[in-house]
Amino acid sequence: MNYGQGQEAEGAQPGEVAAGGPGHDQDCSGKGSADMAASRLGRRTTIIAGAVVVLACLAALGSVLYLRYVDVARFSAEHGRITVDAAPAGPLGTVLVTNKGFALYLFAPDAARHVTCTGGCASDWPPLLVRPGQSVAAGPGVRPGLLGTAPDPGGGRVVTYDGWPLYTYLGDADPGHAAGQGADDDGGYWYAIRPSGQIAGH
Repeated sequence: MNYGQGQEAEGAQPGEVAAGGPGHDQDCSGKGSADMAASRLGRRTTIIAGAVVVLACLAALGSVLYLRYVDVARFSAEHGRITVDAAPAGPLGTVLVTNKGFALYLFAPDAARHVTCTGGCASDWPPLLVRPGQSVAAGPGVRPGLLGTAPDPGGGRVVTYDGWPLYTYLGDADPGHAAGQGADDDGGYWYAIRPSGQIAGH
């Protein structure tokens, strides 16, 4: 018998490729690639979702720690009162400070009228806040008649002195310092204030 060239594989019709031929291999290869791509995409999606959750948790924790740091370390209410004291701050001499000894500042754009440091500004320069049910008190050497409060656009009220809203500064690492004195930051200049109401350095 002559098994000559051009004879089709047994059982295969003209123009068809026998099972297991090149076309079949390509179909399997394509399906395998698709499965691998889908698997990789699924893993990446899971990783991204996990990262988002972790970042959200860290952001929430950071907010809690920030509020605790500002409210407890720099000033706190004692017997329901926010007290403004006076103490030396290096070469500036005696200036207004919190009950924890941290320097208090005024923000020139406030113009002794209203609070203009909000949002990101208030994150760097946390205002001396008075919460509902709290009062403001003057420490030794501080003039009670110059104390007051002003509405905070972010909520609550801010302690004022001679009309100036008072702020702390996150750049002051310890009590007795006034690293923010004369700083040009967040759209204006910052100055410590003396018990007399005079702006320090002026």
